[in-house]
Amino acid sequence: MIKFASLLDALVYSPSRNRKLCLIADYLREAPDPDRGWVLAALTETLTFPSVKASTIRKLMAERVDPILWKLSRDFVGDTAETASLLWPEPEDKSTYTPTISDVVNTLNAMTRSNASVELAKLLNGLNVSNRHALIKLATGGMRVGVSARLAKTAFAQAFAVDIEDVEEYWHGVDPPYTELFAWAAGEADPPDLRSRPLFRPFMLATAKITRTGAV
Repeated sequence: MIKFASLLDALVYSPSRNRKLCLIADYLREAPDPDRGWVLAALTETLTFPSVKASTIRKLMAERVDPILWKLSRDFVGDTAETASLLWPEPEDKSTYTPTISDVVNTLNAMTRSNASVELAKLLNGLNVSNRHALIKLATGGMRVGVSARLAKTAFAQAFAVDIEDVEEYWHGVDPPYTELFAWAAGEADPPDLRSRPLFRPFMLATAKITRTGAV
């Protein structure tokens, strides 16, 4: 969680596309499996947790913070995850344990609508501001760090010096945390076996027919 939180912070404050590519590529090379795969899924918005919504965060905050303070703070900050992470009350018996991304994903996947508020609060109580922000972003989706799915895939290709076209082709045949994809890109395994899976083929881009009188 600490490295993921640092990555999100760096991406937010890096307007340069090339800088974002380098940040993501460095993380993907250095982070272990399956954590890096879950992060890649989050950045490309292919990681969802049906039991945790933005309304879950608002409900938790309504139980802990004055509603007027919450509304004013949310309007000023402009982001629910950041506002909630800053206003979340520090527990007296705060744990020093920092879960891994995989720990968090497993916990979020196990949540139900009936226990999501309680279990999510337990996670938030054990984290600092930066890690709470990362957790809420991961849980609710919508990273809002200036990274598109294409840019994240390009960073993956850059990290392991593979063709982006190959990444796009294999991408749609594997599921998060993309262990097969990372093993192939790192030269540790053959390409994913997609014989029984649907492949991605980009459509040919339409081009205007040029005549003497212009495009038609």
